[in-house]
Amino acid sequence: MAATAKPLLPLDPLPVGTPPAQFYTTLNLNYLRDEVLAKPALSFEATQPGSPVEGGLYVLSAAWGDEVEGTLAYYSSGTWYYFTPVVGLLKRIDADYYVWESTEEWVAFNPGAPVTSVNGAIGDVTVLQPIGVAVSDESTALTTGTGKATFRMPFAMTVTAVRASVVTAPTGANLVVDINEGGVSILSTKLSIDAGEKTSTTAATPAVISDASLADDAEITIDIDQIGSTIAGAGLKVWLIGYKTP
Repeated sequence: MAATAKPLLPLDPLPVGTPPAQFYTTLNLNYLRDEVLAKPALSFEATQPGSPVEGGLYVLSAAWGDEVEGTLAYYSSGTWYYFTPVVGLLKRIDADYYVWESTEEWVAFNPGAPVTSVNGAIGDVTVLQPIGVAVSDESTALTTGTGKATFRMPFAMTVTAVRASVVTAPTGANLVVDINEGGVSILSTKLSIDAGEKTSTTAATPAVISDASLADDAEITIDIDQIGSTIAGAGLKVWLIGYKTP
């Protein structure tokens, strides 16, 4: 890769019968390799620093004379040592991580492909969390009144939809339900189930949310404003659908 750069790996072996001077030379070079492998690099440098840090590791972002771009440069006791990166080497350089690729370049490390879909949805996806509450038992005829069910929010929530359903459909008139936070309605158009229907999803007039932000631990109450005039309806459940507010 360059005139003086040594391969970072593999380490040089010490064959039997190595003369002492060569023995220590090999050990010192392997020690330097270990240092370069273990420590993060301080920065990319286009030219050799005039005042390098003792024991500092740098990455050439351009050639330094005979030493080519991408080389690892280690400064110790007034001497520069140069090493050729090994393919697949992960190295922290300044504040970020890079990988030495087979194309002989440092590439920003991407630990995995970004999430492109959630449950099949793509784009700016919001993961919804429903909260359901039973407002009555399954068979007793519904009656009008406030505070038919009360609970506290388990977390702050942004409400995106509300729903209601019954086991026995109201007849003669629509079933109308209100949802309150701290005694104040969060709906400008109340939640309703049309006569003869069991779900609010088919209502001719959909509910309109006027206060979508519910606070953590807020007291939520469910009111029944109107019941069926012939058959009241029974088995009411109400759902808040939304996402946890950061």
